Amino acid sequence: MTGRVIPPVCAESKNPGFSALLSLVFVGLGQAYNGQFLRGVLILVGTLIAGLYFAPAGAAIWLYGACDAYATARRMNDGTVPYRDSSIAALLLFFAVWLAGLLLLPVTPAAVSTVAAGLSSW
Repeated sequence: MTGRVIPPVCAESKNPGFSALLSLVFVGLGQAYNGQFLRGVLILVGTLIAGLYFAPAGAAIWLYGACDAYATARRMNDGTVPYRDSSIAALLLFFAVWLAGLLLLPVTPAAVSTVAAGLSSW
């Protein structure tokens, strides 16, 4: 025995390139494809808020999301990260969140300012 740990073989695999492409086209969708719905939503929200106040920061989060989706899919295929299924329902729910984010984009600066003002009064 060499003491080497062999990762379990998974019949299914994620396509890292497809995952990254999804995140480039729709911010956070690559994470949803990888089965990380909440992480995708957080990257989407971070990109929208950062992009409103400092566009390069929003672009950096967007690119981070694509790189993260690619790396996570590769790690799932290698067995270093647990494989997570993604369902059509989760992807459709993510699209609904994505569209809601776009529709709420015009009111986001006012909402963030209101929350910040409320927190500063504490």
